[in-house]
Amino acid sequence: MGASAGAAAESDDAALLVRLREGDDAAFGELYRRHAPVVRRFALSVQRQGVDVDDVVAEVFLRVLRAVRAGRGPRDTIRTYLFTVVRRVVAEWSAARRYQLVGADELTERGPRQGDHQVVQAEGELLARAFLRLPERWREVLWRTEVEGHRPASLAAQLGLTPNATAVLAHRARRRLREAYHQAAELPLGRGA
Repeated sequence: MGASAGAAAESDDAALLVRLREGDDAAFGELYRRHAPVVRRFALSVQRQGVDVDDVVAEVFLRVLRAVRAGRGPRDTIRTYLFTVVRRVVAEWSAARRYQLVGADELTERGPRQGDHQVVQAEGELLARAFLRLPERWREVLWRTEVEGHRPASLAAQLGLTPNATAVLAHRARRRLREAYHQAAELPLGRGA
């Protein structure tokens, strides 16, 4: 890529970052499409044993999205920022794995087993059932904080609450979701919801 093409790409990235800061989710998708292949190749070059490259790439983009939405993160050149986050994620995850002691009996439990996808699917169904049992306001605050990554204080005005009340609502919703999940787990899969 020539110098003028590189400058144009950086200019486009800066414009996409501005749009993302303004809440345009399509801008994030474009940044992802533009940079994910390069980030993946870079992650492969710094990869450590036991750290999945695709998980690293997903985590990197999630962290960047959260940073930008919180008013931090890159302003113009995103690629250097992405590479820095890759190094940080790989280092953090490698360090975390290094300190996990695994006994021989745990090794067989952690290894892939036939039917694991069925367990994951069943867990997902239980979680969905529990989530749908919550009042709409609790579902909204959980979705906005846990899935979209918003801080309760940033949602307060939209919910018509104080920042403190929003944090309490989010805490109660998480606790109730845990309880609803355990209740859903006690029912046969065909019933409830």
